[in-house]
Amino acid sequence: MLHPAILVAIATWALNDHVLKPRLANAWTGKLSDVVSLAAGPAVLAALLCRCSPWLGRHVLALTAGFALLLAAVMASINTLPEAGDAYRWGLGWAQWPWRCAWSWLQGGSTVPLALVDLTMDPTDLWTLPAAVLSPWVAWRLHR
Repeated sequence: MLHPAILVAIATWALNDHVLKPRLANAWTGKLSDVVSLAAGPAVLAALLCRCSPWLGRHVLALTAGFALLLAAVMASINTLPEAGDAYRWGLGWAQWPWRCAWSWLQGGSTVPLALVDLTMDPTDLWTLPAAVLSPWVAWRLHR
């Protein structure tokens, strides 16, 4: 999945989340993050699984399409359903906690408390959902 469109989306994702968001933090950086995560996320997840199993590698289009649907469903639900938003904030907070603790320990610190992730529920983020077709389209073009 080293297609230029996916690589550009990944680079844009990194630039936006690590450079633009901390400096600008506005609606545009939020929408850009949503677009590129929906565009590149399914390809990244499928590529990781395909590296683990040759059998899965033969099903890259189905994996990519499945991940695109999953990420689009998560995006839609966390922006429209308060319960889904809370589950996302808690779930991602728990997933990040061991890594935050390890980083603190490496720096000589102590165990850090669990922190919920920030989430701004914004139904206008649903406009970014069409970006989820990029990864399956690239997979289809590369594996037909």
